[in-house]
Amino acid sequence: MELLAFLTAHPSRVHTRANLVDQVWHRDFGHDGRAIARDSRTVDVHVSRLRHELGPRHAQCLVTEYRVGYQFRPLGS
Repeated sequence: MELLAFLTAHPSRVHTRANLVDQVWHRDFGHDGRAIARDSRTVDVHVSRLRHELGPRHAQCLVTEYRVGYQFRPLGS
């Protein structure tokens, strides 16, 4: 949920995977203490899970910017 909180706090701004790892997982370490690569697919997996949890209507708010990263775009924007 930290990923969703971060994205919604910074709407309509594209964040690279590296930036999301730094901001959400703080200094490249996961919950188990292992290092997370800044270009990790970890972010992609978390976004996919969030979309599933949000359901079809709200999942569309998590927008993929191809080869860049992700952004939160509120409904109606």
